[in-house]
Amino acid sequence: MSNSTPEQPAGPSDEKSPVAAAPEVGEAPEMTPEEAQKRAEHRETRQILRRVQEHLFVAHTNLGAMRETVGLVDVFHHPTSPVGSLNYVTPRRNTAWISRTMVQQGLKHLSEYGRTSRVQYIEGLYPPQFAKSLRDLNLHIERETPVMVYRPDSVNPGALTDQHMPDGVTIEQVSDQRGSELWWYVWRNAYYDVLTLGVEPLFVGREVAAIKLGHQLDFLVYRYGFPVGVARLSIQGESAHVLAMALLKEARTPPMLLALHTAVLKAALGRKTTLIFAPGETETERKLCRELGYVDFGSIVCYAAQNTNQQTTNNDILAQPILSF
Repeated sequence: MSNSTPEQPAGPSDEKSPVAAAPEVGEAPEMTPEEAQKRAEHRETRQILRRVQEHLFVAHTNLGAMRETVGLVDVFHHPTSPVGSLNYVTPRRNTAWISRTMVQQGLKHLSEYGRTSRVQYIEGLYPPQFAKSLRDLNLHIERETPVMVYRPDSVNPGALTDQHMPDGVTIEQVSDQRGSELWWYVWRNAYYDVLTLGVEPLFVGREVAAIKLGHQLDFLVYRYGFPVGVARLSIQGESAHVLAMALLKEARTPPMLLALHTAVLKAALGRKTTLIFAPGETETERKLCRELGYVDFGSIVCYAAQNTNQQTTNNDILAQPILSF
């Protein structure tokens, strides 16, 4: 006599029972709520960084840079200017990994225009191994700028309403040629401390046109009628970039920085932008941005071949991103 239980015919509910159905080989296990949230946050971060990247791409092409696709990289080059932020190789959109060979192909194409070998990318979009590949190509880090991001849909707007303007200070938007000339006078003055992201060049001669087209907002800061600072906001669609700020050294105080940044931020929101980003070069700048609702969001990184024929000074760095038209 057998001790085994006779096999019962399968009922309709047995086919749908999760216990009865064993997972197929290779099937991914179900994520926990914590894992699902982490994956969603990672996806959202990449989407935001892609928007920052696309803003810069559009800004660079608006400044005259040409964009060509070579394999899995895009090659940006300006036909007349060697400015580094307009001449570089970058991974194509939606690529998760670029081999060293593919980067070399792009750099070779860039060199045909007489430009320095340079690769620019947003760190949070690629694994750390990508930087190692660039170092293996004998490229060296030229610039790394932390990016702060402000999203109106995730910030309490009340943080901007009660900001106190320092005594005697007014902030005006530039609307004519005279204002543009004064803007440049302040920017070039050696007595001013400059804050700039360095990845979107300044240009001379088309300010009024850019303002009229809605691609740019320029600001002048006065204290008791004397110009003590400037700022520039780049606008591309629904994204905005706090491109540059400068304040007279004696006027560069936390309240003044906060007032200027708040005015720029309010102007960006007034243009219905849904993403605003700014540089966070120092901890002081990052702290100020966080007070206004910005969040740390990775870095824009640039690797380039070393220039052995010329020493780079701070003045060279400040002068480099300025174009004339």
